[in-house]
Amino acid sequence: MAARVNGICVPITVSDMKKGAHSPAISLEARIHKLESLRAIDDLIVDLGRAFDAGPSATALRPLFSEDAVFVIDQYDTLEGREAIAEGVAGNSETGFCWTLHYLVSPRVELFEDGTSGNVEFYLWEVATSSSGKSYWIGGRYEAQAVADKDRWRFSRLELKAELISHYPEGWREKPASLADA
Repeated sequence: MAARVNGICVPITVSDMKKGAHSPAISLEARIHKLESLRAIDDLIVDLGRAFDAGPSATALRPLFSEDAVFVIDQYDTLEGREAIAEGVAGNSETGFCWTLHYLVSPRVELFEDGTSGNVEFYLWEVATSSSGKSYWIGGRYEAQAVADKDRWRFSRLELKAELISHYPEGWREKPASLADA
């Protein structure tokens, strides 16, 4: 990415991007582009959690990945291509986790100089129920690359690094009718 300073095109480095609004070398347009990109990547992360928790939904997952994306699911599987990712994750509900509640938190985004790609890292805290009916706590982090692709940001690579997949033998209980019954 580049900014215009006194009519001259000046490349913006990652270090300039981190300086933000206080760097005179970065134009207002470049700063707005950076903020819009960061916000769009935050939305991408939110959409990922919601797509996982919606069944998971192949329809909701499809637009979140570039056509040639790769999703590495810890040591368990590697899915290649948008369609394989959407169908593979959605199909997992029959043999893997059929209900999940994802908390995807603390994103760190590093935009590359081109302003259309970057590295993304965020943490996972999840409660889940397997197709066998067992309840699990899952924790770890995601490492990803995101790209501006046509009308939105998408994951070109997503890797889950699970640190914890622990069975919860008591299982989940129904929400009490009142807080006094909790």
